[in-house]
Amino acid sequence: MPVLMKTKVSVKALMVVLVLLLLSAGCSRTVVTEELFLSYKVRAGTVLDIYNPNGEVTISGWEENEVEISVVKETYHGQDALDKVDIFIDIAEKMVIETEHPDSRNNVTVSYEIKLPEDVLVGVVDCSNGNINVQGVNGNPVISTSNGNVTVNEVKGIISARSSNGDLIVGEVNGLAYLRTSNGNIEADLPDVQEDLEIITSNGSIDLFIAHDLAVDLEANTSNGKISYSNLDIEPSLVEQTALIGEMNGGGPKLNISTSNGSIELAQLH
Repeated sequence: MPVLMKTKVSVKALMVVLVLLLLSAGCSRTVVTEELFLSYKVRAGTVLDIYNPNGEVTISGWEENEVEISVVKETYHGQDALDKVDIFIDIAEKMVIETEHPDSRNNVTVSYEIKLPEDVLVGVVDCSNGNINVQGVNGNPVISTSNGNVTVNEVKGIISARSSNGDLIVGEVNGLAYLRTSNGNIEADLPDVQEDLEIITSNGSIDLFIAHDLAVDLEANTSNGKISYSNLDIEPSLVEQTALIGEMNGGGPKLNISTSNGSIELAQLH
């Protein structure tokens, strides 16, 4: 029978309150910070989803058999603002962590550092405003932030990542589903492709390291920049400074690489 737990975290009982005085430009501002530490044991195969509208999320693997969650809430708007922000943790078929703000102003920053056992999988990681870092875990993460960088490393799974304004850096993973950012650079390893794949930025460079035996139909283009490739078995049908179309290792799923303003560099993954 699956474990069912729904928790509204009480900051009054569990938080450590720190008040720091910051001096800047001849005036003072008080930042109020609350810290929360939690741990849970969940069944093997549990998927973690986290939704955090304003703040950074870091997820990493460790050798312990429990999920450890460290939360930091921070604001310049006083203790009352902190008290209005709730953290919900629901454990049923999935483990869901959600930050709930009372309105759209998001004047409280909530940052998470989460450590996962090997048998807990990463699912959705959704931030409206903040960096996302995922390392040394399992699962097929679907990662999204509206304003921040995404860094993924050493993940046994297929990565989907999106940012509206930030860089995407993805290395040592099993494969990619899509990478998209509106304003930022993309650097990624591509060891395998099972279906059509888009790697797109509106304003930034793309550096893609591709497995030497990958079979794809390749199309790369940039509106303002140049395209180069090295040590890859590509049979081009079109080669221009701003466009490259061809088959790699006889062709396969479509690989679309595009930027509106930046260079594209394709190299062999080692």
